[in-house]
Amino acid sequence: MISDAAPAQAPAPAASRAPALVAWFFALALFAPVLGWLAHIWSTSIYDAHGVLVPFIAAVMVFSRRRDLAAAPHAPAGAGLWLVAAGAGLLLAALLMDFKLLGGVALVLTLAGLVWALWGGAALRTLAFPLGFLLLMLPLNYPLEIFAGFPLRVLSVKLTAALLHLGGLDVTVEGTLIATSQFQVAIESPCSGLKTLSALLMTGLVLAFFLHPRWRERAVILLLIPPVAIVANAVRNMVIVLLGHYRGREVAMGALHTFSGLLVFLLAVALLILISEALQWRRTSTSA
Repeated sequence: MISDAAPAQAPAPAASRAPALVAWFFALALFAPVLGWLAHIWSTSIYDAHGVLVPFIAAVMVFSRRRDLAAAPHAPAGAGLWLVAAGAGLLLAALLMDFKLLGGVALVLTLAGLVWALWGGAALRTLAFPLGFLLLMLPLNYPLEIFAGFPLRVLSVKLTAALLHLGGLDVTVEGTLIATSQFQVAIESPCSGLKTLSALLMTGLVLAFFLHPRWRERAVILLLIPPVAIVANAVRNMVIVLLGHYRGREVAMGALHTFSGLLVFLLAVALLILISEALQWRRTSTSA
C-alpha cells in the first residue's frame, strides 16, 4: 500500500555540518569581547569563579543528550534567525552602553537561535536546559546584590533571631544588627546567603538535570534552592552568635567565621541532596 503522507525528516547529514561550523565560528568571533570579559571576571572575582565551570558542565549535558539529539528530525527553521537577530541587537546595545552582562544574555540568545535555525525546533527543545544553564556563567552576584541584597540580609537576621529564640537565647534585632547581652554582630552582604545562592543554583540545576527527567521535579528543586540557601546561612549565623555569646568575639570571628562559607555551602548541598532523594523515592513509590 502506498501512502501519500510526508516522510519523516532525517537527522542532519554529515555534509551539512560545515555550514553549521562556520556559523558557530562567526558567532563566537562576534562575541569575542564578551567572552574575554567573562574570562576576566572568572579569573579575578572569587564570587563568580564558578562561572568557568558552567560551559564545561553544559557541554556534558549536551553530550548526555546526544542520542536524543541525533534522533531529533533535522528541520532548519527560519524563525531561529529572529532570535539570532535579537541576540545581535542586544550585543550591539551592550557594546554601545559598555554593559557586558547584557552581552552575555545576548550570547545565550544567539546560541539558542542558531540551534533553532540550523537544526530545528526539536533540537532546540532537546537542548533547552543546557542552553538556559549557560546563563549561570554570567556574573550575577552584583545585580542580585543591588536588587535583593538588603532584603536577604534582613530576612537572614530575622530567621537567625528566630532560631536563637527557639534555643532559649534572648536577642535583639535592629536592621541588620543582631545582639545578645554579651555579643553583637552586623549581618553584612557576604553573610546574607547571596554567595551561597549563586553557587547552589548551579549545583541544584546539575542535580535536577541528571537525576530528575520530569520537569515538575526540576521545578521543585529550583524553587527550593533559595530557601535552602537562606536556611543554611541562618544556621551559620546562629552558630556565630552562640559562639560570640558564650565564648567571646575572638572565637566567633576567628577561623570558623573565615571557613564557615564553605561549611554553609556543604550544608546547603546536603539539604538539596536530601530533597532530590525524597523526590526520587516519591517517583519510584508512585510508579510502583
